[in-house]
Amino acid sequence: MDEAQLAQVESLCETLYTGQPSGNGEKITREEAQSRLLSLQSNASFIPQCQYILDRSKSQYALLVASNSLTELITSHWNNFTIAQRIDIRNYVLGYLANNGPTLQDFVTLSLIKLVCRITKLGWFDDATHRELTEDVTKFLQATVGHCILGLKILNQLVDELNIPTSGRTLTQHRKTSVSFRDLCLFKVFQLGLTTLKQLQTRAISTANHREEVILGEQALGLTVRCLNFDFIGTNPDESTEDVGTIQAPTNWRPVLQDPSTTELLLDFYANTDPPRSNKAMEAVILICSVRRSLFPSDKEREAFLGRVMTGIRELLKNQTGLQHQDNYHQFCRLLGRLKANYQLSELVKTEGYLEWLELAASFTTQSIRNWQYSTNSIHYLLALWGRLVAAVPYVRPETGAKGHVQALENHVLRVVECYIESMLGSVETVLRSEGALEDPLEDDGSLMEQLDRLPTICRFQYSSVATILVGKFDPLLEKYREIMSHLVNSSTESAPPNVAQQAAILEGQLTWLTYMVGSIVGGHSWSSSRIGNGEETLDASLSKRVLQLAQGMDYRLTSSNGVGKADSKLEVAMLYYFQNFRRVYMFMWEQSSSGSSSISTMGSMKLESVPSTKQKVYQNMFEHMGLGDHTVVANLIVTKIGKNLKFWPDEHDIVAKTLNLLTDMAGGDSSSKLLLTLDTVKYLASHHTHDEFPFLNVPSNARHRTTFHAILVRLLLSPGGEEKLGLTFDKFMKPIVETMSQLGALDSSQLRSEAARMPLIGVFRDLRGICMSLHNRRTFGMLFDIIEPQHLPLLPKVADLWYDQPDVMISLLRFMHEFCHNKANRVNFDQSSPNGILLFRATSDVVCAFGRRTLATATPATGDIYKMKYKGMSIALAVLNSALGGNYVCFGVFALYNDPALDSALDISLKMALSIPLDHVIAYPKLSKSVFGFMEIIFRNHIKTTMALDTSIFMQLMNAVHEGLQSSDAQISSMCANSIDHLATFYYENSGKDKPEVHNLNKHLSAQPNLFSSLTATLFNLLLFGAPQNHWAVMRPMLSLMLASESSFTAYKDHLMRTQDSANQGKLNEAFNKLLADVNRSLESANRDRFTQKLTAFRVSTRGFLTL
Repeated sequence: MDEAQLAQVESLCETLYTGQPSGNGEKITREEAQSRLLSLQSNASFIPQCQYILDRSKSQYALLVASNSLTELITSHWNNFTIAQRIDIRNYVLGYLANNGPTLQDFVTLSLIKLVCRITKLGWFDDATHRELTEDVTKFLQATVGHCILGLKILNQLVDELNIPTSGRTLTQHRKTSVSFRDLCLFKVFQLGLTTLKQLQTRAISTANHREEVILGEQALGLTVRCLNFDFIGTNPDESTEDVGTIQAPTNWRPVLQDPSTTELLLDFYANTDPPRSNKAMEAVILICSVRRSLFPSDKEREAFLGRVMTGIRELLKNQTGLQHQDNYHQFCRLLGRLKANYQLSELVKTEGYLEWLELAASFTTQSIRNWQYSTNSIHYLLALWGRLVAAVPYVRPETGAKGHVQALENHVLRVVECYIESMLGSVETVLRSEGALEDPLEDDGSLMEQLDRLPTICRFQYSSVATILVGKFDPLLEKYREIMSHLVNSSTESAPPNVAQQAAILEGQLTWLTYMVGSIVGGHSWSSSRIGNGEETLDASLSKRVLQLAQGMDYRLTSSNGVGKADSKLEVAMLYYFQNFRRVYMFMWEQSSSGSSSISTMGSMKLESVPSTKQKVYQNMFEHMGLGDHTVVANLIVTKIGKNLKFWPDEHDIVAKTLNLLTDMAGGDSSSKLLLTLDTVKYLASHHTHDEFPFLNVPSNARHRTTFHAILVRLLLSPGGEEKLGLTFDKFMKPIVETMSQLGALDSSQLRSEAARMPLIGVFRDLRGICMSLHNRRTFGMLFDIIEPQHLPLLPKVADLWYDQPDVMISLLRFMHEFCHNKANRVNFDQSSPNGILLFRATSDVVCAFGRRTLATATPATGDIYKMKYKGMSIALAVLNSALGGNYVCFGVFALYNDPALDSALDISLKMALSIPLDHVIAYPKLSKSVFGFMEIIFRNHIKTTMALDTSIFMQLMNAVHEGLQSSDAQISSMCANSIDHLATFYYENSGKDKPEVHNLNKHLSAQPNLFSSLTATLFNLLLFGAPQNHWAVMRPMLSLMLASESSFTAYKDHLMRTQDSANQGKLNEAFNKLLADVNRSLESANRDRFTQKLTAFRVSTRGFLTL
């Protein structure tokens, strides 16, 4: 590289990162600039050019590109360098950082640091020099302040690099390096971080100004946290969760972690700095508090450590140190929540000042809850602390530790719960009066559910007292709400005078909170033997009664006003949450209860126990205390509410979705589904499932809910005894849908394509899909097939032909066809003499061909969402045909025998659709690619004769697509493509030399493209040796069949690979190939395939260690 080329690179970098055109006047887009600069990463020979840029360039962007390119080249071509070369590159970059680091921009520095750390990781076992990076960095720490900051950044990146697996390396390689780093260096790195913090605390770094001290503090604290967060034992903790697991620190860390000065240092940093340093310090304290129990040699040391932590927390709570900062506050809540997770309650109660700590923690919790608007995302950590404390009470003797600790805990828990109830009820009015300035905690679904998940344990600890508080809040609110509703009568809340509307909104908000709380607490009922029978069910009944009375009141108003008098949608969602929890806890016993309460056995010779079980007693006691009637009355009330929601809330997507989820769960349970069949409301739903009764069915955005609704009803109808109990046959249930189909079928083409037919068409196909989803056996599928065939099947291709360009109609039709053709549980299984399988395939072929022909004749839209407008329909159409071709219910040879074009037409149109889509688009859309490559795999597997009969140009286009798909990062796609190659190679190996038309056709294709097998062999071996690990199993499958089909291709690849290696590697590679081929037979039997696959794995592992690219 010379100065002119350097100037060109700098210009391209400027364009890439700033978007400004280059200085030489040439107009280049960012994409073109990126494409040109990426060539620097294409080959190891570009390393000198990258070094030249680093040495000569003044452009920070050029330095960044050079550094990133070096990192990529070193990672990809690691085996190309000798050990000495690797050390030279490492020393060069370290020297460059030492000389220029403090003057470089941060982004360049970080990129260079990443390069040094990557070299260190990859070369860890090559030479001791790589393992001495920590010592080298110590020199940085002892130089200028700028170098000290640089050194800490290197250590931070080094810990990250050694802790996080690198793409392309096996987990075994990663853990081997990681463990060695842990044993040799990590503790020293941790100590360097702490030493820097001590120096900052004592102002020992006198040359640093305030800004540099802040940066040093951030880097040192970050390093401390990273070291403590290190994956010490390879458990790969889930990084998506905020909760800290146990820190498995090695034993030699004990003196530092146990030393009081370590915790004091971090707490001092927390107290005397601002975020982000203070919250990082608190995070480090959380991690130290989470170290494994066995790190301490005895309970005495552990108790002393816990005592110090408790004292530190008490001091922070007393002084409210740093808690005015949101980030500090959040981390402190995490610390409190984490404390009980890592220590037993029996240990906590023995610590000095436990009762004072409990008092302070309770005060802090209540203060946080009262200031909910600042702490919404942190409250659940505090609730988790109290939940863990009360859950452990049964396992601690009352006389252990501080006197009266159980009584103190009971008092504080009650105080916390009462404060929570008061504050959440008070929040409603505060939010309302803020006029949008404050976020409503009821609308923060994630945080709300976090809190509700933790409520049951806390509330059930003092359940009687908590229930009394809740009842005391619920009754007056319910009374006031009834009073307001009686004034509003049949008018909506919005039409009321402003003061009445506001009062109603406050009451509904407060009732929403109470409904959520009761739902949460009732959902926490335990059927375990230790808790059952202690009378808690009567408290559940008392609270549930009020919620159900509220539901009845809301229903009455809704019905009497014909849907005008609606409650707040949030209250409706809370009611559904309550119903879900009530169903989960109190619905699984309904069948037993109803059979147990019957005096006469209906089970023939089986005698029922005369004495009900404890669970049945509790269950019956629950409904007796509720005083609303037996379980069937309550179930009917819930289902009635479901019906009213579906009838009167058609436009509220969330309410409709959650209502149907509730109905799905009720219909999915064995005993609850049997109970549903006895309810009048369910009978009404099953016999009136039209949009006249339930307007939500006619709302376009609810189209998928139509499918769910009908799937639930058919599941109930076709369950054992369903038709009899509901007083409805499947034919009668289908009548409204059949009538609509008949009306649509009678329309001429112009009427059928009119806007008036759009919603009926979408509705019918969505409904049919839902019905089809609930057909799980031959009998029930046959019932639907007999209704649709032959009268209504002709409608389907007609619709496909007329509505091909309207995605909403076509997607509904094609999704129904996909479900209808899907032979799940072998349900599409007709009699031997039945032509139904062929008729079903014909109808499928007609739909796919009608849609395919019209779509192929239509130009691809230049604007808009191309996937939604065109590719989505093509994707589902191919999936429909894939289901039909792979369903195993059609003898496809019949079509050629009787000159029926259905199969050939379907294959021809589908192939044209698959090949009409640009390959980069196919790869870009995952669902589309699965349909396209799934289709290709099926035609190679089951229709090889048709595939071989294609024109050579089309066949090669097909093979090119398979070749590209084989290299996909999606394991499922690469697997389908590998199977396609396996089917082709197996066919060629088993039929080569035979006088068959398809063999002659394949030979013709191979004559036109003689390197087909050799290119596939090379790609498969390259993927095996150099590709991503997730694709290995997929690419191994066709290797044996391909080697047997074309031994010359394998030999050519072997020779080529040999030539790319030096003489030392050639000997090793030849030995590895000899081992691979030893004891492998020339056959494609399963045992031989499996043996060869195992050998391929061993071959890959042995060669990856020395192969150079």
